[in-house]
Amino acid sequence: MINKPKNSHILCLLIFLIAIGQISQTIYVPSIAKIAYDLGVIQEKIQGLMAGYLLCYGISQFIYGPLSDRIGRKPVILIGMSIFIFATILVLFINSLWSMIILCGIQGLGTGVGGVMARTLPRDIFLNHHDLKKANGFLNMGILISPLLAPILGGIISNTFGWRMCFIFLLIIGIVISMLILYVFPETNPNKNFNKKIGFKFLLSKKKFNYYLIILTSSLSGIVAFESSSGIFLSQMGFDIIEISILFILPVPSIFLGSFYIRYSKKSFTELMWRATIFCFLSGIFMWIPGLLGIIKIWTILAPASLFFFGAGMLFPLATTGAMEPYSYMAGTAGALLGGIQNTGSSLIAFILSFFSKNNEQFTLGVITFFIGLIILLCWIRLSRLKN
Repeated sequence: MINKPKNSHILCLLIFLIAIGQISQTIYVPSIAKIAYDLGVIQEKIQGLMAGYLLCYGISQFIYGPLSDRIGRKPVILIGMSIFIFATILVLFINSLWSMIILCGIQGLGTGVGGVMARTLPRDIFLNHHDLKKANGFLNMGILISPLLAPILGGIISNTFGWRMCFIFLLIIGIVISMLILYVFPETNPNKNFNKKIGFKFLLSKKKFNYYLIILTSSLSGIVAFESSSGIFLSQMGFDIIEISILFILPVPSIFLGSFYIRYSKKSFTELMWRATIFCFLSGIFMWIPGLLGIIKIWTILAPASLFFFGAGMLFPLATTGAMEPYSYMAGTAGALLGGIQNTGSSLIAFILSFFSKNNEQFTLGVITFFIGLIILLCWIRLSRLKN
């Protein structure tokens, strides 16, 4: 097992790796109106950027995970970052929506490696349930800094230099992170003992793994539903780019607080799961009812979103720990399946939302959030009744 100082060292580097993927997903949200104007399309079509990015981000993880079990974590990370840097350079020179969607998708193909490592590396270096839960809690707290900063940075950069400068910023950050990985990052899977006969099919035959997988996918889908819609309905409410940047991130600290609570709470795993799933379910009700009644206010959107984000912030480390703990011998493959389906499923939500009428965005978002919360709660009810 890797010693304690290197454990913290690896987690900090991992936070930076994951951050580039999160920043790439949301940095342009405050600039949706400007991007749509420059590309000559309606704002709703810009949601395709997030859908394309998340779809490829999710699909790529099915490749990176098993590959990292075979050849090691470090070379796979460098491959992913090289793909990201290549796509980001090309984005600077295109002027059509479909080209941009494709290149954002290729960006996602690259940064998907961070999604795999977020679940794989903690399992590599922490061997017991308690340490793994705490590590996942710390990791979730750390990586939530980037969603807080990305929209604000994106709004300031776009307002001052234009939205393409956001991608130059991503390019610089991507190169810096790649250098850190190349020269500082240690290999955490030196043995590479991968059994080719034990793969995705084996994991999908396990009921517990499947329920945790659905919970994680649903949790991320609820967050993506808010992220992909907020830039549009806040713009329609008359807010400018900087105001949208600030309002967009207001629910995000709730994820941090949820992960913080998990890391330091002395409650049992089961009790924490009950609380988290109930929070997600209630948030859907609180967002749906005002939308149904036509009460469209900032607080009727942000308050339920914050409640869902808090529940999701609890679920990410809890459900990841529950799903990954039994599979230290195939952590890359298990992490790939979790991350791949999680992000592919959430990209489908963003894609579906792009086809809905924007006359009552809160009602649509409320309906989706309610059913997502219901799915999460039902899965946990089933999990709580399983003995093995």
